[in-house]
Amino acid sequence: YLRMDRWHHRYIVHNSGTDDLDYLGWRVAGPEEFDEMKRQLEAAGVEFRQCDAAECQERRVLDLIKFLDPGGNPTEVYHGPLIDYHKPFHPGRGMHGRFVTGDEGLGHLILRQTDVQKAYRFYTDVFGMRGSIEYHLQVPQAPGVIAKPVFMHCNERH
Repeated sequence: YLRMDRWHHRYIVHNSGTDDLDYLGWRVAGPEEFDEMKRQLEAAGVEFRQCDAAECQERRVLDLIKFLDPGGNPTEVYHGPLIDYHKPFHPGRGMHGRFVTGDEGLGHLILRQTDVQKAYRFYTDVFGMRGSIEYHLQVPQAPGVIAKPVFMHCNERH
């Protein structure tokens, strides 16, 4: 488990022998929002699995569901992360300015998708995100290939 703030962890690193994403977790505010997300997934025809107490304990959350996003990325939605206000976070190196996570999360992520339009509809319709193509990036080691990632926003900062 890797900490960045007062949360028990923001990342979990597994020694699996692969260089890949094992899962990505999205937090919702509470039990009502968690139930609403399950309804949204059901309405969108997305199969999910309600996790048991042992899986919730492993992730240090109160409730958890697992499913695949349109690109096959293992995805989780949870609420109630373990937060320790009595154990302040002290980074291993000096920070200039202020390190911000808190309620706005921890930053950016690139998710590969096989069908960009289907993924866009999923993340906008089910998750309520918004976004558009904001960059044109040269793909390393692929001359002339330009990637056009869709930058999705889930809150005011990200």
